[in-house]
This record gives sequence, C-alpha cells and structure tokens, in this order.
Amino acid sequence: MTASAKSPSIRSTVTRWIEESAVTAIDEEQLSALEIFVRRETKRAKPVSRSYLLDILSHTQIPVARSLGGLPVDLRHRVKFADAEQAARSLADMQGEYEKAKASGDGQRAADCRRAVRQGKERLQRLQNRANLPDTKRAEKQEILQWFLVWLESPSLFRDWLTVRTRQPEEYGSGGRLEPE
Repeated sequence: MTASAKSPSIRSTVTRWIEESAVTAIDEEQLSALEIFVRRETKRAKPVSRSYLLDILSHTQIPVARSLGGLPVDLRHRVKFADAEQAARSLADMQGEYEKAKASGDGQRAADCRRAVRQGKERLQRLQNRANLPDTKRAEKQEILQWFLVWLESPSLFRDWLTVRTRQPEEYGSGGRLEPE
C-alpha cells in the first residue's frame, strides 16, 4: 500500500478544511490552524511547508492576507511564462494594471502588481533550477527572467524596453521568435 493510499492528499485535506471551517479569508491564525489540520489529517511526521499551503490556497477564491504574500484573486496566476510571447503579453498586462493603479493613486494595488511579478519571477527561477530542463528551454527562461528583472526595476519602461530588446533577437538570445506588441 502506498503512502497516498494510507492518508489523504494534502490538496484534498486543504479543500476539506476550507469546507469544514467555512473560512472566508486566510490570515496568520487561519494558516496556523490549517497547518495543524493538514499535519494531523495526513499523519505527517513533519509539517507541510507554508509556501506549499499558500500555493494550494492561491488556486482558490479565498483571499490570503498580504502579510502572508497573498495577492488579490484577480492578480493570481496572471503572470505567465510558458514561452516568450506569453511572458511578453503577461508582463505588458501587469504593466497596464500597475500604471492604472499608479494613476489612480492606489499604492496598494501597484504594490500588489509588483508582488505578482516578483512571485512569477520566483516561480521562473525555481523552474530554471530543475535538472531535467532542456538547455534550449533554460536559455529561453533565462532571457525571460531578464525581462522580469527589467519590469521590476522600471515597470513603466517595460514595453518600450522589450520593443528595443526584441528588434534584433539574435543579439539577445530569443532566437527571433518574439514579435513585440
């Protein structure tokens, strides 16, 4: 019998906790309660990492406190990087959200946009650390990572910078596959 047959999965346990507790938002107290519940129900010797629990929660409609790294539901998973085109569209989208927030004086929303891009950058860095990532994909992801860094340094300049960056892609390693928007 496998370990998964002996105890419920972490994801299903989180889902059950959400349903049973009727939680409407996750703060520090709720996250601690979830950690205890998951450890008890899955019969784990070691606690489940908070980052993994927060990742599972990010796929729900439940708000997660900003102090825990949570993003507004509408910004979750909007930063994508499966390929260069998707990354360019995604970062341009976040630039638009960021500029709209800045123009309306919504500093919190602007900070949320930056945090969404930063979290995307961190996911991309974790992906690059995978040993089985083909060299061509690794090179593409490295180029996209540079885009994230530029966006985080100066979001308002990103679109213009990317247009210049992709004019002569052979100089920058994107292989000519990206058409600027």
